Amino acid sequence: MDKIAKRIENCRRHLNFSQSELARKVGVTPQAVQKWEKAKTVPRGYTLEKLAGVLGVSPAYIQFGITDASSGGHFSVEDEKTEYLVTGCSKQEEWPFSISREQFSHFSDEQRSLINRYIEILWQSVDRKEN
Repeated sequence: MDKIAKRIENCRRHLNFSQSELARKVGVTPQAVQKWEKAKTVPRGYTLEKLAGVLGVSPAYIQFGITDASSGGHFSVEDEKTEYLVTGCSKQEEWPFSISREQFSHFSDEQRSLINRYIEILWQSVDRKEN
């Protein structure tokens, strides 16, 4: 949840919105925005969609740090560890993700947590092999 909180805060600051202004645009209370940015809760469903629209990003970016790639609805990941694990290449190289936005949006919090844990375990394994 900390990464989600940071992405929301960074996007809000990039747009020079106060927490109150963002809350008004999304249709929530300023306290809701404060809770998101303090990683106490996360936006879900329609609120997540609305927040993403106001911030000019995708819901997948807010939840996972995933941004649209220029190639036909595929994804690229901003996290270099994840990208390295999945592709074995650096950020400079082209990388398409083979899962659609629709499929990705249906992951539960538990599934996202498991995916993140799996990536961390893989990264630790790669790190040990390189040392």
